[in-house]
Amino acid sequence: MLFAFYDLEVAPVTFDFLWFLAASELDRRRSRLNSIHVVLVPGPHERVRRERDDYETVVDPLARQARIHNMLIPMCRLLPSCSSVSLVGSRAEASFLRSVVARHILPKDYETALPVFPGPQACLEAARAGDADIACLRAPVEELRAIATWAQRKADGRRIVTITLRRYGYMPARNSNLPAWIALARSLDATRYCPVFVPDTNDTIEGLPASLREFTVFPEAAWNVGLRMALYEHAFLNLGVNNGPMGLAWLNARVRYATLKIETPGVPQSSLEFIRSFGFEPGKSLPFATALQEWVWEDDTQEIITRTFQRLRQKIEAIDDAQGPDRTRNDPAAREIIPA
Repeated sequence: MLFAFYDLEVAPVTFDFLWFLAASELDRRRSRLNSIHVVLVPGPHERVRRERDDYETVVDPLARQARIHNMLIPMCRLLPSCSSVSLVGSRAEASFLRSVVARHILPKDYETALPVFPGPQACLEAARAGDADIACLRAPVEELRAIATWAQRKADGRRIVTITLRRYGYMPARNSNLPAWIALARSLDATRYCPVFVPDTNDTIEGLPASLREFTVFPEAAWNVGLRMALYEHAFLNLGVNNGPMGLAWLNARVRYATLKIETPGVPQSSLEFIRSFGFEPGKSLPFATALQEWVWEDDTQEIITRTFQRLRQKIEAIDDAQGPDRTRNDPAAREIIPA
């Protein structure tokens, strides 16, 4: 068993945790181990790490503690080889696990006195070196069944196109261009497509925009990562701007997606310099992306969104036609992985 230590003294309580899970799977396979035990280690700042002052104001430590239970622990279900999770009570307990119990650990040089946060680099480097199956996360079976039932009632055989929205008070320059996304949804042939908006979690509390009332909205996915992943796997195509939840699509080879607005100049967390620092290549999709997975390095204008949708639609239909009528459209588990 691999003991994978995610140390909240240095690691964020965000969707970046998905990269850690994928890196853990890489290490498990290389070490020929049977399973992964994830260990969540408390940080020194009310059990999490200290963030920038502006972020602390918007997402305080209590909110981040809640995210450990609402996000991080549920995300472990998306990694099939993860057999167990420990949210340890102290750093001393984590040190005991690391020193006495664990034989195989990740990060390789991890010590509670010298914690490290690997980020996405391990996955990117492995993909460029030729390793396969980087995008190893999957929707849980029960959530897939629930989404199939929901989709049958809501879409009635039409192709689901999800639109994941970012509408957040922190760094609002990164937010979705809502009018442009609504314009795309209105432009879709309603006899063939069912646009489904996944709202920002904040909007599920404060109230959804009135402009979304005419569309199918699935707020449950904003709170349940298993349902969100299942929706993404089931959908014909998933669209959105660069934000945390889209990482679920990036690290699942069964999901068809396009992520727009990768770079936002003037915003530290999505500047070109910041993106490069994590090993991503400007202007390119992820090195392990399939032919039906794209990073689009342009803003989410109506023109760019429409062009992106049409391009991927044509690719999907060509592949579906080659594989046989509807063989994979509503059975994500049967989809073949098409290299980029």
